Amino acid sequence: MIDFKRHIVTLFVFILVGSAFAADKDGLVFNDTIHDFGEISVQSGYNTCQFDFVNASDSTIFILGALSSCNCTTVDYPREAIKPGKGGVIRITYDTVGRPPGPFDRTVLLILSGERPPVRLRYRGTATAAPSLNILPPF
Repeated sequence: MIDFKRHIVTLFVFILVGSAFAADKDGLVFNDTIHDFGEISVQSGYNTCQFDFVNASDSTIFILGALSSCNCTTVDYPREAIKPGKGGVIRITYDTVGRPPGPFDRTVLLILSGERPPVRLRYRGTATAAPSLNILPPF
């Protein structure tokens, strides 16, 4: 009986995944659209994550631009045409220096050619305070 339930669940997952890809045949399909850095120090500086994608449409797509929700973020994306069936990488770099400690959740919008809706990529995590250095000897 347990194997039967597992097969039903597996079949259901395949149907959901297949329908998600079928629904997105007019644009870029990403392996993941959210990256979690976990805990990173505010002194760590530049923290980079990447998002892999494939053009699942029948036409060439251009990424026209990338809009970030924070000036602490830079985005590196392909400037050349992305042909059908071809893939690429979006690299997002978050600079923690000068940022306050605590949780962060940022968004990058990719503007695509044609009448395609923007793609939303997110990264999040928690910036931890820098450890204090005790340079004076204890009394």
